[in-house]
Amino acid sequence: MKSNQDKEIFGSFYLMDTEFAISAFHLQEVVNAPEDYIAVPLAPRSLKGLFNLRGSFVPVIDLKELLGLKNESHDFQKIAIIEFNGTFVGLLFDKTGEVFKNNNEERCDYDQTHSSGVVSGLFKKEGGERIIQILNVSELFKLEHIPKDTSNNSLGRNGLNKKRGSRKKSISFVVGPTRCALPIADIQEIIKVETTNRTAFISRNFIGTIDLRGTTVPVIDFSALLKYRDVDRSTNTSHGDRRIVIMRLEKDFFGLLVDSVDSIVSFYQDELVSYANKEQAKGDIFQGFITGQGESDIMLLDYQKIQMNEEISEMTRVHGKLYNIQELTQNKGGTRRNYITFKIDSTYAALISEVKEIINYPQSLIRSPGTNEHILGVHNLRGELVTIVDARSMYQAEPKLEQSGSQKVLVFKNELMHFGLVVDSVEAITSLADNDKMKLPKSISQSAGRMCADVAEMIDGVDKNGQRKSMLILSIDALSQRAANLLLAA
Repeated sequence: MKSNQDKEIFGSFYLMDTEFAISAFHLQEVVNAPEDYIAVPLAPRSLKGLFNLRGSFVPVIDLKELLGLKNESHDFQKIAIIEFNGTFVGLLFDKTGEVFKNNNEERCDYDQTHSSGVVSGLFKKEGGERIIQILNVSELFKLEHIPKDTSNNSLGRNGLNKKRGSRKKSISFVVGPTRCALPIADIQEIIKVETTNRTAFISRNFIGTIDLRGTTVPVIDFSALLKYRDVDRSTNTSHGDRRIVIMRLEKDFFGLLVDSVDSIVSFYQDELVSYANKEQAKGDIFQGFITGQGESDIMLLDYQKIQMNEEISEMTRVHGKLYNIQELTQNKGGTRRNYITFKIDSTYAALISEVKEIINYPQSLIRSPGTNEHILGVHNLRGELVTIVDARSMYQAEPKLEQSGSQKVLVFKNELMHFGLVVDSVEAITSLADNDKMKLPKSISQSAGRMCADVAEMIDGVDKNGQRKSMLILSIDALSQRAANLLLAA
């Protein structure tokens, strides 16, 4: 039986040409270094200062200064957020290395008489050509210049496990210059529609209706409602990447036209930063900022305040009474479930409840030698290591696409593994009926190596426009097993 040390995972990083490793147990996440720090009066030279990480002020230690290394400036530095007994600090370093499992044949631990304090041993890799020094986090926190204040420990492991609860999942989208989000539970569907139907009703930001499986749904130009631009009543509703977010007001439904759908994001409630806005028309529908989500923070919308908006409420109720709108969930096809659709050459679907989140293609990945060619590397997602799998390569899709801005990573997590699947693009969120499911013919599903090998079912039903539509549903269990086999084969 393997010991806990055999299973231990390390993340490495560089200070100039010297490589160090920290146990992933203490490593919370890795973030970009800020442009400026908040200076601390009378602080030692090794304390770089404080910076704001999602509303918490994190002390940053300059390891070069602390370890007596040559302190030369380096562009694009990173900060490793580490935690020990409820205290967390940031360690400043120059660049990331790799993620690897402990190997006792490569590891040499110092005894106490030869220990150099915070360096407790080393790994000899590549036949001894590459030396990685092991930082002892417990010894590091014993140093007198390391801050010990635990009063602001929302990032600490105890806070993560005991106080913060589970992460909340939301869908983010772009409205004018702003990234916004709504909880997944508050969204019925997200669709792309070519045109809206004109009606006799006129209001400031109402642009028309759409027919959704026999249901007439009024649509509001959300960017115009928030006064980011004038209302757009052009015939081409799907201009650019625009989508319509379908929401519910009691028994009736309405749509919000947004400029594009961004991704699925997750956050802890205590990560929300309060939002004060003098423009009350906008400010009263925002709950706060979801911070630390890529290139910009995200404004979380208050679903109830959106429902209470006078124009939205009036248009929804009038059309509900006029057209006798039926509930979207009432369908002879049985219970309807929400799927997220994406492309890997063709269009596929996965239950949205199985997708942990969607992220942009990572700018940098940690690559380990000897990794299977279909595995692009490991990504540190807020302190959790996610194996990134190239879907096109794994499923022999040709030609292989170059990395582009449209590519997304669907993140899945189950008992087997935590991994991300790189797809060409994310298309929409759609509702489909269970009774429209059918088993995939064995002659197709047994195509080894191809995408359909991990597809057990397909949907043949009616889409948002009343047209019949067929779609293959990805089996997350089968996909997880395939990804796990790739790791074992490496």
